[in-house]
Amino acid sequence: MKDKRLFVTSVQQKQQPKSNGGGGRWFWAPVALITMVAGALAFSSAAGETQTWDEGIHISAGYAYLTRGDYRWNQEHPPLAKLMCALPLTFLRLNLPLSGSAWKKLDETQMGIQFLYQNRISPDIILFAARAINMLLFLLFIAALAWWVRRRFGPAAALLTAALCAFDPNLIAHARYVTTDFPVTVFYFFAAALWIDYLRTARLRDLAFAALLFAVAMITKFSAVLLIPTFAFLYAIRWIHAPPEFPVRRAAVAVSILAGTTFLAVAIIYWPETIRWIKGSAQQHAFFTGLNKVISHNQEGHPSFLLGMRSDQGWWCYFPVVFGVKSTVAALAATILVAATALWWAIRNRAKLVFQWWALLVPPIIYFLISMTSAINIGMRHILPVYPFLYVAAAALLAEVLPARAARYAMLALAALQIGECASIAPDYLAFFNGLSGGPGNGPHYLVDSNIDWGQDVKKLARWLQAHGTRSAFIAYFGNAQLPLYGLETKSFPNPLDEHGWDALDGYAVAGVTPLNGVYVPLDSLARLRLRQPIAKIGWSMYVYDFRKRATP
Repeated sequence: MKDKRLFVTSVQQKQQPKSNGGGGRWFWAPVALITMVAGALAFSSAAGETQTWDEGIHISAGYAYLTRGDYRWNQEHPPLAKLMCALPLTFLRLNLPLSGSAWKKLDETQMGIQFLYQNRISPDIILFAARAINMLLFLLFIAALAWWVRRRFGPAAALLTAALCAFDPNLIAHARYVTTDFPVTVFYFFAAALWIDYLRTARLRDLAFAALLFAVAMITKFSAVLLIPTFAFLYAIRWIHAPPEFPVRRAAVAVSILAGTTFLAVAIIYWPETIRWIKGSAQQHAFFTGLNKVISHNQEGHPSFLLGMRSDQGWWCYFPVVFGVKSTVAALAATILVAATALWWAIRNRAKLVFQWWALLVPPIIYFLISMTSAINIGMRHILPVYPFLYVAAAALLAEVLPARAARYAMLALAALQIGECASIAPDYLAFFNGLSGGPGNGPHYLVDSNIDWGQDVKKLARWLQAHGTRSAFIAYFGNAQLPLYGLETKSFPNPLDEHGWDALDGYAVAGVTPLNGVYVPLDSLARLRLRQPIAKIGWSMYVYDFRKRATP
């Protein structure tokens, strides 16, 4: 039977890639359409948002790397994504604030603010130029993913995978920002995919490509270190399936090539720092300094919020909750499909899963499980690499297991559901929460921070206030955008114990949901606001309250 052929194989049988099937024209035309629509959504929505908390830090650090070879900045993240996003800025002849106090004190946050808002060019132009690189990477990712899946599972599965990734609100959200989260998602997936190709073919060429993508992932974000247990686990499974073809000697060669390629990539991408380290003017290479900082940060913890609770050490259940409330219903359906199928075959125990299916399940499972041990619980962006594997596995199952007509209808339904959910939140993609959780309006009951409120909605707030006849408001803002630049006149909230001050409050009061829920600020700071119902939710991240003394009903 068709489903049996999908999962059952003899140990000796070589797994062959699925025929490409279908004409190239009819395949690449819808891929191009999907890519163009996703690009339009990303670019148009990015233009309407101010910088998120981290973006100024990443942009200014990347510019310092490129123009001065100064790798002291933002060492917790390797430099590749920041270098990429800063590259178009070199054509704008921008100025680094070398004489400012932020540069002298190595203050990353203030450095980012000064670089964006005190330069010779509009901050919106600087920000969009830097963001454009990650958005272009998003479009390339969709096309490359479709190409890879088509080679393995056929054109129908490839088209569905492309649609699911292109219209996932969470992927769109983070593909628009200058951070390392989306780039590492891309490179993590393709490093694992090329490692899968190597373990299937045992060809040195495939090993070289896998090593290159592994190195690229490692110089993008330190979480890519999770590829090491992933690679090891997959190699062990392949060895179990075909011991003569994957002896210990071959594993040693693979490890040597992976390590050597990564060492070379680190040396090149950190070249000025590498020279200083070789000369002895730097005690420790910046790559290892950054890795140590990430380890220390995880040990110390980070202020976090979950289901009304606050903690500096996080919770083991944080990412399961995040996955449950911020994944699209289509993604949850795909998860159920994949998990139920794997469980059914495990219970029947009729034969072993073919290596190709282990290969799709192991990388996201390892990434997710190890992420659950992290004490840095600040956003679903930290589990983004799980989703491409999930979508590939679900699309491949539908294409291979079901009869052709049933598969076609199931695929269309899943794609339509994903597109509908994407449309429902546009253009506020960062604030997506699925309908099962109550939607974005209910989001702060579960999560805050970069799950919904990352400082991105200042432009939308300015438009709302202007439409309501004012530019002035009491504002508690979680972000680094300079509010006066967008025409906002801000007033400070009274002390939480100042009864007279709160009673005298007159005007609109605005609070980002992160400070509103007592994260990064004392819990009682905005307690008075939590007792009221907001009259508006700007981009779902900023709540507006009416304290006007002569407010109209």
